[in-house]
Amino acid sequence: METGVKPKASKFTVRYMFWTLPFFSAVLLLAGVYLPAGGPCAEPVTYRIGSVDERFGVSPSEVAQAAERAASVWEEASGMDLLRQDDQGAIAINLVYDYRQATADRLKGMSGKIENTRSSYESLKLWLGTQEEEFTQKRDTLRRDIDDYNARVRDLNARSEAASRGGQASKDEFRRLKELKEELDEERRSLGERQEELNNDAEALNDLITLINQIAQSLNLEVVSYNRTGKPLQEEFREGCYEKKGARQTITVYYFSDLDRLVRLLAHEFGHAMGLDHNDNPDALMYRINRGQGLALAPEDLASLRSICNGK
Repeated sequence: METGVKPKASKFTVRYMFWTLPFFSAVLLLAGVYLPAGGPCAEPVTYRIGSVDERFGVSPSEVAQAAERAASVWEEASGMDLLRQDDQGAIAINLVYDYRQATADRLKGMSGKIENTRSSYESLKLWLGTQEEEFTQKRDTLRRDIDDYNARVRDLNARSEAASRGGQASKDEFRRLKELKEELDEERRSLGERQEELNNDAEALNDLITLINQIAQSLNLEVVSYNRTGKPLQEEFREGCYEKKGARQTITVYYFSDLDRLVRLLAHEFGHAMGLDHNDNPDALMYRINRGQGLALAPEDLASLRSICNGK
């Protein structure tokens, strides 16, 4: 018998990150730049609204409006019909509520607003200590319960083997062994659920540590540079991702703060859906971190689109 459930690995084809701190950068406004139709841009990419978890507090119709605005970012700059909403669209846009949004909700509930300040840094470090203590207690309790479960499994196996060898076990004994096995099977399922919950807690802690480090680095403060959860630290907090597996394409949003930010995220992921990669301009829409404020495309964004549309 197995003692638990292995954590499921998440593999993202393209990741987009969120940055909670304010950045104000001048953006070069570019509009109406005509790109000749050709290459992969000859036909518009179609998309549809999939599942929207109600815990985000945003409706499917609002997500659809945000997606339409995101599509217009590319179309107005290029003068091309690049993206189109369709009930049978190739790309499903889903808002999936998991530990990422749950962590952000808890942080907002704790501090009201996360800012690039020393006070936010200190508050988050205090909250991290509390969360780590709870995580450690849950982890240690789970380990003890798993050890106890394994001991009971070994005992049941020994009794079953003895009954089978002797051939003299009563019906009551066999019935009792069956009942014990059913109890252990149920306990195994419960332990698996607790293990999965602990895995999510570890991910949330690592995201919190990452956020603290981002604030610390910007303020030249001490970073939390070690991993306390037994899992590798993430470099940045993932806000969403575009993924293509065979014929299946999805844009998954894990973090939602407001509609304007959602528009920028969707515009970024639409870029990936059209074949664009990240670029190195921090103010560009296709920069790897969502740190910009506006929706205007940077020269690097347009250059990448031009290259894709011309099939180069």
